[in-house]
Amino acid sequence: MRPSEPLTEILNMFVAVIFIPVVAANAFTESSSMRVPEISERSMPLKTYMIFDPCNINKPGNRTVSCAQLRRMGYNVSEDYWISPYTDFFARCDMDTDGGGWTIIQRRSWDEEGEDKFEKSEKEYEKGFYGGVSSYWIGNENIHALTSHPSNEQALRIELTKQNNKRIIVNYGKFKVGSKNDGYMLTYDDYWSPNGTEYDGLAFHNRTKFSVMKQNDRVDSCSKSRRSGGWWYPPFGCLFSNLNGRKFKSGVPQNNMGHGITWYKIGDMSSFRDVYESVEMKVRDADYKFCTGKMATMFSYT
Repeated sequence: MRPSEPLTEILNMFVAVIFIPVVAANAFTESSSMRVPEISERSMPLKTYMIFDPCNINKPGNRTVSCAQLRRMGYNVSEDYWISPYTDFFARCDMDTDGGGWTIIQRRSWDEEGEDKFEKSEKEYEKGFYGGVSSYWIGNENIHALTSHPSNEQALRIELTKQNNKRIIVNYGKFKVGSKNDGYMLTYDDYWSPNGTEYDGLAFHNRTKFSVMKQNDRVDSCSKSRRSGGWWYPPFGCLFSNLNGRKFKSGVPQNNMGHGITWYKIGDMSSFRDVYESVEMKVRDADYKFCTGKMATMFSYT
């Protein structure tokens, strides 16, 4: 201790050093490998504060909000489950891919009949809808509820299968959809794909708002681009992805670039004419592996 330093400052320094590990130890003691992130609100006479409980599966009202929660509860079959992120929805859970726990927020199934099943109103896109036997959009409000928690970031995985059976897999380490007041704005980061860097179909859609187009809507700045369905359309006109577009069976009509299901391969204009057999968009907790893997086991005491 230097003579010029008051004893109280030295003691405060040691208190800070000791306090931090104690808090961390308590946090891990109260968590377990069978839990998903949860924020609980506690009240004091002078203020309201929030406590983050990592990997907690106990949701207010005993709700089931995601497939990641179900997977940690022991459900391991990939099938349809009732979940309630914001409203009740019968959604598909992928319990197999990369450890499972994926909530499928959008599905264009191979057995989807008719090409216009995703031509819906703003209200339908907001609340969610079913577009055939097993195709659906889970709803903007549900996607917002799943992805907007400040302490529970979500990852997005997109799987596309072309008619020639070629598969495209795209991953985004961070994926968020804003509130209705923010126009359900899309933000993402950390792109990765085993198919290569040129498959970032959201590259020009980041921080765009969700909007719903009619069948014949066109954009003056991109006269060959026809929009359909609801998507995060860029303000400058030309689109580079639209997974809610029309599901053409044989080919994309001439001069209808972007009218069907679209995922642009950067530098390859022919990708606008690709026809897709199926599409899935799925989300799960970005820290899912932490709560189910070795680190969670190491720090679990219950």
